[in-house]
Amino acid sequence: MKSFLNEKLNNMNVPMRIVRLIGIINEYKGKQDLYSQQSPQILEGLKKVAIIESTKASNEIEGIKIQQKRLEDIINKGKPINRENRSEGEIMGYKEVLETVHTSAEHIPIKPTYILQLHRDLYKFVASEGGHWKNADNVIQETLPDGTKNVRFKPTSAFETPAAMEQLCNIISERIKENDVDPLIMTSAFILDFLCIHPFNDGNGRMARILTLLLLYKLGYEVGRFISLEKIIEQTKEEYYHTLYQSSQNWHEGDHDLLPWTEYLLGIIVAAYREFEERVGVSDDSRGSKSERLENAINHIIGEFTKDDIRRLCPDVGESTINRVLAKLKEEGKIDVKGKGRNASWIRIN
Repeated sequence: MKSFLNEKLNNMNVPMRIVRLIGIINEYKGKQDLYSQQSPQILEGLKKVAIIESTKASNEIEGIKIQQKRLEDIINKGKPINRENRSEGEIMGYKEVLETVHTSAEHIPIKPTYILQLHRDLYKFVASEGGHWKNADNVIQETLPDGTKNVRFKPTSAFETPAAMEQLCNIISERIKENDVDPLIMTSAFILDFLCIHPFNDGNGRMARILTLLLLYKLGYEVGRFISLEKIIEQTKEEYYHTLYQSSQNWHEGDHDLLPWTEYLLGIIVAAYREFEERVGVSDDSRGSKSERLENAINHIIGEFTKDDIRRLCPDVGESTINRVLAKLKEEGKIDVKGKGRNASWIRIN
């Protein structure tokens, strides 16, 4: 709530580079209806991939890991989780909360009771009891190379947390109603304040990313439905933590600089919209468009990939087109193949 007090947002001196990012995002937002006219099969494929990528990436940021095949078995094939495996339980919880936001964002108010419900569901499949504010003061710290720990930030105390969350939710609801602050800056301010309050014993980072999606949906920015914001954050997590650190300094006094974190978050949204446009922005009526989309998809894959990965990204592209594009990229020296037959995998050559 510190970012919203004393007219801080209204009095911000916003540099042109951030104004430009806001303009780019709003231009993409204006094209959303055009993108939605693409093949339903393409969009459904992107949604399924985004769920998997978001679930995996948001948990990996917090050190919660699972093998890709096991993740796909759980999410796509409905295989039961191992209740004794905490990672699988936390990943399934995130997936279900993510789907709740994807399908019901307009019906989820930004209120403490609903945030607590989402946190409760995040821990639905593990022994930890979610759905309660923290019961002890916590700190945000880092482990230095020599093994010692350094406190980076001291969040709001456990005693003050319920009132702080109530105030933050009331402020954001009022600002949305008044529409007196740019919605993207307002979103970045809310998420920063949430993380500085750090209202839970565990799960604050994952909840912050869930709430980012929820707010963006409510404000009309739909890209997170098709492209994983969490994956882009995971790929840039050093900058993620660095800008949060920069913007959290002097937060308790209300004398913090929101701009580093805002610029980072806006950059994530721009990157997601650009990837979305590359995936669906080429009309299927133009010759070779499926090949172009396939090449664009491959250019955004990190690490090794298989034909199954490609099929998930471009479900409407046939086997012959996949084989032709892979052969072309290999001949051009852009990818290399490992293994043969059904066990073959590829990797991009930078």
